[in-house]
Amino acid sequence: MMTPLQEAQQRVLLAAAHVDYQEGLNKHSFFKLNNRTLSNDLVQDTFVKTWSYLVKGGKIDVMKAFLYHVLNNLIVDEYRK
Repeated sequence: MMTPLQEAQQRVLLAAAHVDYQEGLNKHSFFKLNNRTLSNDLVQDTFVKTWSYLVKGGKIDVMKAFLYHVLNNLIVDEYRK
């Protein structure tokens, strides 16, 4: 469980990552799926999963690499459907 201070720090970290990487993640996802709506949904799911991981106490060394890893896993899951 995170303290309120830790949660606030993680929120700032994830908000900054959203600003920095959302556009690139959307482009990457659209390139792979060729479906704008689905691509946007998977990018949002990426940030939700990342937040869940952080709340559980997970540590992320390189945010950009982590986000792309999560997104690629979601894309693979989508292809499997």
